[in-house]
Amino acid sequence: MSQSLYKNFLSVGFEQLNAKADQHIIKLYKYNYNKYLPKNKQAKILDIGCGMGQFLQFLAGQGYDNYLGVDISPESVKYCQDKGIEKVRLIEDLVDYLIACPLFDLIVLNDVIEHIPKSEIIPTMNRIYQKLNPGGSIIIKTGNMASLAGLRIRYNDFTHEAGFTEYSLSQVLKFCKFRGIIINPYLFPKNSPTRMIRFLGQKLVHAWWKLIYFLEFTDPPKIVDELIFAVSRK
Repeated sequence: MSQSLYKNFLSVGFEQLNAKADQHIIKLYKYNYNKYLPKNKQAKILDIGCGMGQFLQFLAGQGYDNYLGVDISPESVKYCQDKGIEKVRLIEDLVDYLIACPLFDLIVLNDVIEHIPKSEIIPTMNRIYQKLNPGGSIIIKTGNMASLAGLRIRYNDFTHEAGFTEYSLSQVLKFCKFRGIIINPYLFPKNSPTRMIRFLGQKLVHAWWKLIYFLEFTDPPKIVDELIFAVSRK
């Protein structure tokens, strides 16, 4: 990834940065990720591409202390530090960092893998595999190209280099020898009219996909939510 594109990543890519949005994102992490976190609160956790630090805040709120966020964007690191997040580090190159860094029990990539050039994804994931302790886990969240919003997600950000469905994301993990692969939709709680409308819309999209794929005699996507996340282990 070209670091020059990420020098001012927040100021050119995000219009609203505020505590209310942070809390919403943190709640979604709790809703989707809680059961996949290590039981040991002293587990070593690496957040690759920590961005605005919401996942690090989530970890702290869940009682984890032995975590680190890394990012190639100086703006992102400064934004985290200004919020009082101390365990964050600016790196120049992800692969170089992975070569030198210690082992971790959990490595997380939230909305990161789509920014890695396609030719570098497998080598990078192999490095991540090597930096997990035996039995360690990985969580990867990304946009779902099988969703109705797939094209918007793929091309809405100039720095996106690749797009994934549940199948291609699983394929990458299999290439890199990860085990016990689970691909989940990244869910929004259905506790408001807006979220219920989103849920019903996804059901309609799923039905549409089934019709299209039935006519082509192939299997339709199982997940049509806008976001997906994979959980796997070494």
